[in-house]
Amino acid sequence: MTTLKEMIEVIRAENPNGLRIGDEENGYTNLMADEYEAQIAQWAQGRLDKEAKLAEAESVAQAKLDAVDKLTALGIDPKALGLVIEEKPLKK
Repeated sequence: MTTLKEMIEVIRAENPNGLRIGDEENGYTNLMADEYEAQIAQWAQGRLDKEAKLAEAESVAQAKLDAVDKLTALGIDPKALGLVIEEKPLKK
């Protein structure tokens, strides 16, 4: 898992020339250094939160699959116990 500091470095590398706010109609303004750092940190935390949520969902899905495998190996029908495994893979 990526650390916050590592993710901040990744996002800085993606945005090496700073960040601009505004639009085509009114023009753009470059963010000040402190605003740039705050925005990068916010984005980094958001990405980490998304990664953690995905990892948790994958872990739960794998645990369900493992439980079904164990029950099946014991000759128990998982559906008879109400276990339902989602057919759709997780989206990233």
